[in-house]
Amino acid sequence: MAILYRVYQDTRENALTSGQWFARAVHTQAVNLQQMAMEIEENVSVKYSDVAAVLIELVNVMNRHLNASERVVLDGFGSFKIGLKTKGSLRKEDFSASKNIVGSRMNFQPEWKVTKEGNRIKKFLSDVTVRNIADLLPAEEEEGEQQP
Repeated sequence: MAILYRVYQDTRENALTSGQWFARAVHTQAVNLQQMAMEIEENVSVKYSDVAAVLIELVNVMNRHLNASERVVLDGFGSFKIGLKTKGSLRKEDFSASKNIVGSRMNFQPEWKVTKEGNRIKKFLSDVTVRNIADLLPAEEEEGEQQP
């Protein structure tokens, strides 16, 4: 299997990369918790209902810990934490949560390993290969996609 991509052109007039061509990952479908629970059931000796219950509770427990300002580490998977989107303040005394904190985001750091050469390889990226989706489409659909 490979990560599919589509080629697109940057058409923004004032961009430094205007006119250049880039690749964008194409996702063919989304897999939900129920589908993953069925797949896990096929690979282990645990019933679907038990797997689904554990996954649902994992989401609830993670949410509770993340909202308590804790980092959640899933060994063999990676870690999650909540980050903040903020606007700057010229003076520390002028900074306030209501004025300067404008949102939040989820940060995920996949687990990584160190190779013999000393490079860090992220868990889910170690075996990635890519394939142009145009190779799978009829010839008339092969032209590059332009970015709006």
